[in-house]
Amino acid sequence: MEQTEEFFVTGLEKYLDAKAAVTMFEEEVQRRVKKVVNRHQGEFTEWFGKSWPMKDYSETSQMPEYMYLGQQVALKGSGVLYFSLAFWHDEKGSSGLSPTVIFWRQRVTLLKPVWDAVKAIQDRDQNPNLGIRNDRFWLTGAQPSPDWNSCESVLDSVIIDWIELWKTLGGLLKNISAQTPAM
Repeated sequence: MEQTEEFFVTGLEKYLDAKAAVTMFEEEVQRRVKKVVNRHQGEFTEWFGKSWPMKDYSETSQMPEYMYLGQQVALKGSGVLYFSLAFWHDEKGSSGLSPTVIFWRQRVTLLKPVWDAVKAIQDRDQNPNLGIRNDRFWLTGAQPSPDWNSCESVLDSVIIDWIELWKTLGGLLKNISAQTPAM
């Protein structure tokens, strides 16, 4: 009981400092991810359109536990791109960091040919870094060393692979126009 009370008292004294440190860390990760994404701005506008409103992004999920920190880009009428460092730990106590790029869509029927093409690529290449679900697909990079240069390098590599994937898919703009009925 005494140890619990000591933990609580320490928390009361240090909570705001700890919260401020976590917030500063999150903002720094978001800033650095944005800098890496901005290096590829020309290629992204070619494959996703000129409207490229980037916003800070953070999200927590459960089972296994993930915390995503980075940038998001809402692509009008089609979905959202997420560029992030995914911090995780699983039920076995393992933890790590994975640079990740995700394309998510809300409407399940939208862009079905894109999902079919990604599934075909996944089946053909047996790429463990390419994942797909009904509402999203993603690329994940190798676990970097715990320093920024390694994180930056792996994130940049994932983004380059992501661009190559979209070149294979023909880009988002082509696929959206293919979904639009002719007038």
